[in-house]
Amino acid sequence: MLMRRRFYVLIGTAGVLALGALGTRHALSPAVANPTQAVAIAAAPPVPNTVGFSPEALSNMRLHFAKAELRPLVRTVRVTGIVSFNTLRFAQISPPSRGRIEAIDVAVGEHVQAGQRLAVLDAFDLSEVRSQVASARAAVTDATAAAATAEVALTRATDLIGIGGIAQSEVDRRRAVLASAQAMLRTHQAELRKWRGMEERLMPTGQLATGGGKLALAQPGPADSLGAVVAPFAGIVNSVGAAPGDIVDTSRPIFSVADLSTLWVQANVPEHDLAAVREGDAVAISVDAFPGRQFTGRVTYIADQVDPNTGTVAVRCEVPNPSGALRINMFATVDIAAPLDRNAVLVPDAALQDVNGQTAVFIPAGAGRFTWHVVRTGVSSGGFTEVVEGVTADTPVVTDGSYWLKAGLLQNSIPDEG
Repeated sequence: MLMRRRFYVLIGTAGVLALGALGTRHALSPAVANPTQAVAIAAAPPVPNTVGFSPEALSNMRLHFAKAELRPLVRTVRVTGIVSFNTLRFAQISPPSRGRIEAIDVAVGEHVQAGQRLAVLDAFDLSEVRSQVASARAAVTDATAAAATAEVALTRATDLIGIGGIAQSEVDRRRAVLASAQAMLRTHQAELRKWRGMEERLMPTGQLATGGGKLALAQPGPADSLGAVVAPFAGIVNSVGAAPGDIVDTSRPIFSVADLSTLWVQANVPEHDLAAVREGDAVAISVDAFPGRQFTGRVTYIADQVDPNTGTVAVRCEVPNPSGALRINMFATVDIAAPLDRNAVLVPDAALQDVNGQTAVFIPAGAGRFTWHVVRTGVSSGGFTEVVEGVTADTPVVTDGSYWLKAGLLQNSIPDEG
């Protein structure tokens, strides 16, 4: 009985070992069944260092080349903004004195030149000023004649004293008369300049003859009171706030004129970019109305406080607008070129390609061949990227078309199965 039990135990143990061996063989069978795949994975060829093409293939690729440049590194801060008036060239124009508007010569949107008449004004004070000018002019004429007479008398006395024909005291008296006459002449001349200045302020255009059926006064006399309101500089009439017959005074602006040849773009820079922006930085402005076109300018002012609602700082950019393409209240994209105060090796963004998970550039090696070099990049801005390692200044690199070199390189790395 004992012997029979031991026999059964031995048979069970053998069966278990047999089943274990069978399971082990089944688990290993895939690797054994496909040994070619394992060898292929282990023997995958690396990407070659160079790639070459025939002259015909290169002509079809239309490759472009550039040199890595050592130059100041600039970071571009891109923000939004809005086009506005240059308030230094925006004038609210009041009449030079109280009076009645006789005629309006311009309309909103009209271009005007510096000194051009905007309106004819019946200035209530102008006739009195012109009377004062006439009186001062007559006084200058009389004083000039008196000074000339005194000078002649002094000259005659000087000639007579040489022959004893006149006493020295008479010569001294005549010299004093001449000095007094000359002083009086200078006083009247100063008075005339004062009244002429007041007349010019009340009617700065001088003569009002314009033709074209507009109210004109070719030769104003002392009793005339017609003056003018004129443009202080060339620009566009932005508003007209009076009509013929209105009584106006110096406290009420009746015109606004804007010089649109230079505009401001008010940009909003996030607080975290503020340290990079400085007055004088170059800016490039683009607007939806002119795709692909840029307007250049510079930063002229940075606000000294942060807007608590937006977390941004107002930055003012001055942008020339000689063609008048930019319009007030246009929304704009503002690229501020912020120098980082150091030089760096830069390559065009088009020169950078991803090869085997690494950033690389292609360098001409002659005879239609190109080598690829792994590079470590830094700051990217304005279509250029900083190369920290891998390429030195003046190294030629392929820019446009480098993608085709990458494609050819990777194709050459695929094993031939034929």
